[in-house]
Order: sequence, then structure tokens, then C-alpha cells
Amino acid sequence: MVATPEPISMNDKRAFSRSVLLLSLPVAAQMLLQSLLGMADVIMVGGLGATAIAAVGLAAKIHFLLLVLMSGLATGCSILIAQYTGAKDFASCQRTLAVTLLVGTVVMLPFTLAFGFASNIWVSWVNPDPDVVKLAAQFLIITAPVLLLTQWIVIYEASLRALGSTTMPLVAGVFAAALNIVGNYALIEGNWGFPALGVAGAAWATLSARILQLLIVVGWVYARKHGFALSLAQLRMGLDKTQINRYLAFSMPLVANYAIWAVGNSTYHLTTGYAGTNALAVMGVIVPIESAFFALFVGFANASAVLIGRELGAGNNDTAWHLHKFFDRLTVILLIIFCSSLWFARPLVLTIFDQLDENSTDLLLNTLGVFCLLVWVKVINMMRIIGVLRAGGDNRFTLITDTIVMWVFGLPIYIATVFLAKISFVYIYALMFLEDGLKFIPVIRRIGSKKWMRNLTR
Repeated sequence: MVATPEPISMNDKRAFSRSVLLLSLPVAAQMLLQSLLGMADVIMVGGLGATAIAAVGLAAKIHFLLLVLMSGLATGCSILIAQYTGAKDFASCQRTLAVTLLVGTVVMLPFTLAFGFASNIWVSWVNPDPDVVKLAAQFLIITAPVLLLTQWIVIYEASLRALGSTTMPLVAGVFAAALNIVGNYALIEGNWGFPALGVAGAAWATLSARILQLLIVVGWVYARKHGFALSLAQLRMGLDKTQINRYLAFSMPLVANYAIWAVGNSTYHLTTGYAGTNALAVMGVIVPIESAFFALFVGFANASAVLIGRELGAGNNDTAWHLHKFFDRLTVILLIIFCSSLWFARPLVLTIFDQLDENSTDLLLNTLGVFCLLVWVKVINMMRIIGVLRAGGDNRFTLITDTIVMWVFGLPIYIATVFLAKISFVYIYALMFLEDGLKFIPVIRRIGSKKWMRNLTR
């Protein structure tokens, strides 16, 4: 069994700070690890040529889109578990986990079959190059089981984090990352006496890493006789139609929100390719910097959602409001520190990427400057949406707001500017922050209304 975490006291500042750090830093570290690991396969097949890089990159993008879908299901699970934890109703936490595992399996199974048995057919629909299609399909066929494995991993990790258990998922992620990199080294070019399998070697390394990660996570849960070590009888609770419908009604707006964001984000980067070679080179540098920058704030947003969710589930709305104000202040302080540091570290970044030509280097310097000046609006919105509104299950508002500002204003204006305006990419890049500027006030007003303060356990 597992001890249900107590709702936190704002008066005990040391205990509160410790809870925030224990919840946020492992999540931030794991997100940073995942962003670096996502580049590892692409980098390590680099010796095989441009076709292999393109194929693995294409497969990675497809996996990422499905990971977004998985994350939507897992986030719904974690929000409910956080609130049930505050209400001291651990039986409902177990039931929620069982339902999410069932729904996640049913959702991922068709994709797993499509990857395993039909990749040679449908991959050609998204890429016209037959050589790229052949290698990408090979990678996707081998890694088809990864979809189910990853879905289970993501659900267990989100559920454990909702209880405050963040270190073990990070440890499992570290071991998986290590095996993936070692497997890539051994199998792609045939080092240490292993066969040289090329792209297939990278695929087998990815599959092996996910198997190990799931074994560590689930093995730890059952070895510790954790409350989430569900018996067959408890797993059958996931078949309850009433609970399934309730979970789907809560989670589907989240899943739709994640999917719309993923497609929109991909469209931004796809459109950037038409802004010129220099712009594409600059974005190739900016994206991993953005990922590393956002990792810590996503960790704090998750910590905020868990802590606020517990208080809402316990009926402590005043404490939930004080938590929101605390995380707001913390976010502003960290933004000032990090943005100032990155601003003065821009010359160092240029020396790291000294392979860029002079024009691209100047463009990168100025684009990083825009990032430092404008990223605050994106981070604060993210903290308030993920860490506050979603903690109370305010999924409908966030779905409508995100969809309108991205697809009615942000993307159309960005696309029109890229194709019609003859201006520097520095100004085009600044338009990527337009949608966050547009939803800044609506998000503030929504939080101020306190309509998001819902007890989902009732």
C-alpha cells in the first residue's frame, strides 16, 4: 500500500519548498533527458548518410505526435489522481489508473498494428522519397511495440508523480537512455562485435530501452507492493462503463488540446522551411535551446498542478489560490534570472555553433535576443494553463482558447508573413509569440474568476 500525501501547509515554508523541488526537478530533468535522447538516434545514424537521417527523423516526428496523444490521456489520469489524493480516496486513484490503462491500450492498439503491418504502405503518403520511406518503414515496423510500452510507461509515471513519486521515473528514464545510446553504438555500425544493422539497429536499441524502462517502473511498483500494484480484480475495475465514460468526458478535451498544439507546432516549423536556408539553420539551433529552457518550467507546472489539485480535492480552495500566487512569483523570478543569463551568454552559444556562416550567425544572435525578450509570455501562460487551470479540470476553456488563438490568429498570420512579407526572419520569429500574447489576458481573467476551482472528486 502507499501513504496518501497530506495536503501541504503554506505556513511550513521549508516543507513546502522541499515538496516543490522534489516534484519539479526530477520531472524537469527527465524532460531534458528525453529532449536530448530524441536527438540521439538522429545524430548517431548520421554516419549512414542524409537518407538515414531523414528516415529516422521522420519516424521520430511520427512517434512524437503519438506521444502527445499518450500524454493527453496520462495528464487526465494524473489530475484526477491528484484530486482524489487530496480527498483521501485512494481506491478512486486505483480505479482511475485501471481505467486509463485500459483506454490507453485500446487507443494505441490500432496504431501499433498499423506500424507493425502496414508501414510500407502509409509512410509513402507523408514522404515521396522511396529510399526514405523504405528506411522509415523499417524503423517503424521494429518499434511498433514501443507505442504500447510507452503508453503504459507514461500512464504509470504520471500516476506516480500525482502522488509525489518523481525520482523513480527519472531513474528508469536514465537507465533507458543509457541502454538506447549504448545499443545505438553497438548495432548501427556494428561495434563490439555486434552486427552492423544500420537504421534497424537504432530501432532495436529504442525497443530494448523502452522494454527496460517499463520493467523498471512496473517492477518497482510491484516489488514495493505499492498501492498502484493493481491486482487482476482491481484492473477489472477499468471495465466499468460509467467510469470509462466519466474519464473520457474529462480527458478528451485534454487529448484534443494536446493534438491541436502538436499539429500547430509542427506547422510553424514546417512553414519556417520556406523562410530560407538561414532561417531553417537558425531554427535547428533554437529548438533544442527552447526544449532545454522549457524543461524546468514544465517541471514546475507539473508540481503546481499536483499540489493545487490535491488542495482542490481536499476542498482547500484558499490554499490552492495561495499556491497559484506562489508559483506565479517563482516563475517571474526564474524568468528574470534565466533570460538575463541567456542574453549575456549569446556570444558563447555562437561559438558552440561556429559551423554556421556569417549571415546565419548574425541571424542567430538576434533571434536569441528576441527569444530572451518574449519567452516570458509563453512561459507564464504555460504555467497558468498546465499548473493552475488544468489542476481544476478547466479543460474546455483551455481547448477553446488555444484552438482559436493558434488556428484563427497565430498560424494564419505567421504563414502569410513567411510567404508574402519580405522581412528579416527575426521579425517572423517574433510572430511565434503572437498567440501567447493574445491569450495572456483571457487566461488571467479566467484564473481571476476562480471558475477553475472545481472539486472533481464529488
